[in-house]
Amino acid sequence: MPTPAAPPVLETPDTAAPCTLRERKKQQTRQALHGAALTLVTANGLDGVTVEQICADADVSPRTFFNYFSSKAHAALGLDSVEVPEAAATWFSDAQGGLVDDVCSLVASTVPLSQDRRRTKELLVLRPEMSAMVMRWMAESRQSLLSVVGTRADEQTARTAVTLVMSALSEVAHRDTVTSNAELAERLRAVVREMVALVS
Repeated sequence: MPTPAAPPVLETPDTAAPCTLRERKKQQTRQALHGAALTLVTANGLDGVTVEQICADADVSPRTFFNYFSSKAHAALGLDSVEVPEAAATWFSDAQGGLVDDVCSLVASTVPLSQDRRRTKELLVLRPEMSAMVMRWMAESRQSLLSVVGTRADEQTARTAVTLVMSALSEVAHRDTVTSNAELAERLRAVVREMVALVS
């Protein structure tokens, strides 16, 4: 059976084309919360900001906040909860391409793409304590990915493949601004090739 070129289009809140008024409003609310949190945490630090302040600036009720983000840090960084969507997991399990190439597509289809990459990088420079949240999110993502990749590889191989691609993701985040999941997948493959070339 031929391998699909990529997972089904799994649109992130930052990149999805809104199809309905309801979806557009949801995306606007999420972006408003992210923008408010990013501004406030950059200025005051994570401990100097409350969820209520973020919601006031975004004109959103505190109860609504947790429909979009699990914490202030997640909101400031624009990070979603760590979970591989069912459609992506099914695609990966059925795909028959190269394992690492397919893991690149899987990772690219599940990570959020920030519209405020420059400001997010500034946040991490000004508030280095936020880096711990990024590392925690990466670790949680890794665990979520391992359970999916393990459907096609033994535990050790799955762990190595996921570690390689997540390392590539960290490098891509430092280098590039990407505008689509497909572009991110290609950047991940390029960095993986660089890594392999260094040890060849």
